Amino acid sequence: MARVLYAAAPEWAGTWHRFRVINHVKTFADHAGYRVYFLWGVTGAVSWCRYEELLSPVPGVEAINVSEPEIRALEKAAAGSKTIRYGNRSLTVYRDGGRPGDEVFAFDLSAADPLERLARSRAALPGPLRAIPAADIGRRAGVCIRDMDLRRRVGIRVRVSECRVDWRKPRRFQRELDDTVKSIVRIPWHVPVFVVTDSEYVQQMLASHFHDTKFLPKRFTEKDSGGRYVDRHDRESMLTFLAEVMCLTSCRKIVNVGGCLNQESFQAKIVDPPYDNVVLPERSMQNVNGAGRR
Repeated sequence: MARVLYAAAPEWAGTWHRFRVINHVKTFADHAGYRVYFLWGVTGAVSWCRYEELLSPVPGVEAINVSEPEIRALEKAAAGSKTIRYGNRSLTVYRDGGRPGDEVFAFDLSAADPLERLARSRAALPGPLRAIPAADIGRRAGVCIRDMDLRRRVGIRVRVSECRVDWRKPRRFQRELDDTVKSIVRIPWHVPVFVVTDSEYVQQMLASHFHDTKFLPKRFTEKDSGGRYVDRHDRESMLTFLAEVMCLTSCRKIVNVGGCLNQESFQAKIVDPPYDNVVLPERSMQNVNGAGRR
C-alpha cells in the first residue's frame, strides 16, 4: 500500500505560512516515500481564493480545496485525537517525537517542521521550493518586470502586521511605521526602487523620498491606526500581491521588512540594515550624474 501524507494549515494562515507547511512536508515525503495531499482552506486569509487561482501546481503535491468550516473541524479533530477520518481514510495525527505511520495527517508547522527535521537528520536534501504564481499572475508580472525595468531596481518590501501582538514589525502603530520609513530612507534618493507594501502611508512616504519609484496599483480600503491598508479579504489585492512577489524577486537587491513569500529563494539578494550601503550600479550612477549636468 502506498504511503500517504495529508497536511493542512489553520484558516488564518496566509500564502507564506501555507507554503512553508507544503515545503516541509514535501521535503519529508520525498525522502521517506509518501504521496502528499495538501488541504487548501478556501478562507478569508487568502481572500477565499482556491489554490489554482493563486499558485501553480507543486510536483508531487496534490492540492485539495476545502471550505473554511472543514479546516476548522480538521484543526479541532487533530488537537483532540490520535487519529482522524478524511474521506475513506483513517489518518494518524503526527506530533513531534512520534513515528510516522503509513497514512499520516500533519497539521500546521508544529507537525511539518519536525517532519522536515526528521528527514534532514538522515540525508543531505535540497533547499526549499519556490512558490510559483498561477499562469495569469505570472504573465502580468512578466509585463511589469519588462516595462518597469525591475532588474535594475532595488525592491522594497514592507509588510505591516494587522496583529497588535506580533513579533514581526512594523505593526499598525504610527511610531513603528515612521521608524521603518526612517530606516529605509537612509538609501539615497536617486536609487530606483520598486515598492511592495500593504500600507498606503508607507508607500506614499517612500514615493516622496525616492525620485524614481515604481509600484503596482492597488486599493487601500481598510482604515486603521496609521492610515489605510490593503484589505486582506479583497480578491484583486491578493492576485496583485502574488504578482508583486514575482516582480520583487527580479530586483537586483531587496529590502525585506516583515517577511515575504519565497524569501528563502532570494536570500542572497536581501540587504540587511542599516541600508546606507545600498547604491546604484556604476552604469546607472553615470546616468544620474549625466542628468544632473543637463
